Amino acid sequence: MTTVFQSLKSVVGALLFLGMVLLTPAVAQDARLDPLFETLSTVPADDAPRVVEKIVIEWSKSGSPAMDLLLKRGRDALEADDYDAALQHFGALTDHAPDFAEGWHGLAVVYFNQDRIGLAMDALERTLALEPRHFQAMEGLLVILSDAALYDAALQVVDLIRAIHPNHPDLSSFEDRLSNQTKGRDL
Repeated sequence: MTTVFQSLKSVVGALLFLGMVLLTPAVAQDARLDPLFETLSTVPADDAPRVVEKIVIEWSKSGSPAMDLLLKRGRDALEADDYDAALQHFGALTDHAPDFAEGWHGLAVVYFNQDRIGLAMDALERTLALEPRHFQAMEGLLVILSDAALYDAALQVVDLIRAIHPNHPDLSSFEDRLSNQTKGRDL
């Protein structure tokens, strides 16, 4: 349990860094993603899902057919709720392609589904270090922080997601629930 809270503390501390990264012009960011993220930040709500789909497709390209196959097998295992197989595939993927953010994100999802929250947090932290605009990883972080009753930190994550994906379909409901949790508390 101490490990979980240590991970939570490190991620909460990293939120400030992540916010600074998002507010700073991207340096050496993937040229394939930059125009998509720019479009996502300005596109009407009806067009956002199309742009999100393109971003997810780009995130899924490792540059190696073997690593792409591991990603596909890991995702297929997750879809089938076969967490042991998913763990093997994503573990191999992160071992062989440690700079591929989507492998770490898949690993975080597996760990979360296994209630291994500390390991999920570590994998999310690695995902966001590699791709600071990974709003799906931020969603996972948001759920974990909310579950841990770290509502103010979770609200910060909502703001970070909104800066990247202002038309995210679940942000308003997340924000409403979190705001209700923080009302009436002493500062």
